[in-house]
Amino acid sequence: MKGLYYCVIYLKPGDYHRIHSPVDWNVLVRRHFSGRLFPVNERAARTIRNLYVENERVVLEGLWQQGFMAIAAVGATNIGSIELFIEPELRTNRPRKKLIPSEPPEEHLYAPKGVGVMLKKGDEVAAFNMGSTVVLVFQAPTSKSPKNNDASEFEFSIRRGDKIRVGEALGVWHA
Repeated sequence: MKGLYYCVIYLKPGDYHRIHSPVDWNVLVRRHFSGRLFPVNERAARTIRNLYVENERVVLEGLWQQGFMAIAAVGATNIGSIELFIEPELRTNRPRKKLIPSEPPEEHLYAPKGVGVMLKKGDEVAAFNMGSTVVLVFQAPTSKSPKNNDASEFEFSIRRGDKIRVGEALGVWHA
């Protein structure tokens, strides 16, 4: 059985501002959501409703060994510029005449359609000009499989507030 997990990683202005692939996976689609550039610090995250939905962001979606995987690079005040290494021509933080909240995201399916772009664990995926936020959403094993009684469960190896370094495991699953 698989569950859906998420991890929100806040990058302070003095932190490393690049995103690396957490696993080997196949990126199938990129969505760019224009939006606001509210701050993303802890206070803003507590007080601004739907902060990560309101702010400009680039979302990569695809598949890894355990199922669904998505990485969202969320812009913030003074940091709307998100550089995507697998699509260098993508431009974020473009001036707009008027913010239309219901505007659909700009979407790009990676060619050939449905095949995607393979990323290896540790590959550089994206970068910010300063600090911001990265949101990971992924499927992973949750418990024993009723069919063959295989025990396999994902567990985060980090806790809220931990400082994370490049290459450090966010979690493990016990087979």
